[in-house]
Amino acid sequence: MTKVPTSQYDYRKFPPADRLPAFRQLTASLYETWSLGEPESFQAEAYGHHVKDLIFTEVEFGATRFKRGISHTQGDGRDFLTLHAQLAGIERLVMDHGIVQLLPGRIYLRDWAYPFECTSTPMYMHTIVVPRHRLASSVVLDRDNPILDWQISKPDGGMLFKLWAELVKSFDTVTLGQAELLCDAFLGFVNGLLGGFTQKDMPATLQSMERYLAARLRSDVGVEELCDRFHASRATVYRFFEPHGGVRSYLSRMRMERAYADLRQADPKHVQIAEIAASWQFNDPSAFSRRFRQQFDQSPSEVLGSDFEAQEVQHPGIIQGADMYSAYMKWFNIASNLMP
Repeated sequence: MTKVPTSQYDYRKFPPADRLPAFRQLTASLYETWSLGEPESFQAEAYGHHVKDLIFTEVEFGATRFKRGISHTQGDGRDFLTLHAQLAGIERLVMDHGIVQLLPGRIYLRDWAYPFECTSTPMYMHTIVVPRHRLASSVVLDRDNPILDWQISKPDGGMLFKLWAELVKSFDTVTLGQAELLCDAFLGFVNGLLGGFTQKDMPATLQSMERYLAARLRSDVGVEELCDRFHASRATVYRFFEPHGGVRSYLSRMRMERAYADLRQADPKHVQIAEIAASWQFNDPSAFSRRFRQQFDQSPSEVLGSDFEAQEVQHPGIIQGADMYSAYMKWFNIASNLMP
């Protein structure tokens, strides 16, 4: 039977002086890479599957800096999306719209159409490179809102992670044709999760507006956008959100809850309270601290890192397979549409 193709990159296959240059060559179409330590200490290990137009990878990095510039985002097909299950480590992304912290225990949908710079602690993650047309994301993601996330501890994120894990596990036993069908079904589930955010003509109800706002908490959204999006009058929007104290009050409370969750999971050695606050539109640290204490009866510093040591990372240790560096480079090139 035709099996699902696999490939591997293992830094240990290269002499220490060649490890970083080899990885730079491998990922040159996606971003530039630097080690945050000595170049010879660079570590990166990846194991992947290629199913139709999807690329699945399981990746471990040492502390690393990445930069995706304008040259990486130009040209047809280079603005792909990724599903990104962060299981260990923290990424600090600097983008046009501000700073975003990517924390363990989350699944992120990321739009790679926009430049960014990133520094990371040692990381372990699973990713899927997905052509844009395979996911209903054109309304959800834009320059001001390039990342959407689900918590693995919540029902929707937990189900997504379980399906993802079972899908990858099945690749060892199914044919390539069967894997393609399973991948189509998996993306159907993801599209179902996105459906509440992407239906242009959904009814103007409080629930539909809340779901829309939940996907745009990092961006500047308000009454006018809700009126335009849902073809609703200002009076209707005001009436819907009156029990919440208005749209602005609702957004502030939801953003504060997300900031609280980020603070609990963050590593105090690598994350600043002000950065997390700013990533959720709270740009005045003093005002953020006052609102935080009013809402949670705790200070941000009391919450920071309170769950970090207790995190249990799911690490199946399946990075293995043939050493096929050239094949793995080919997959990265396919992902960024650089193949002839």
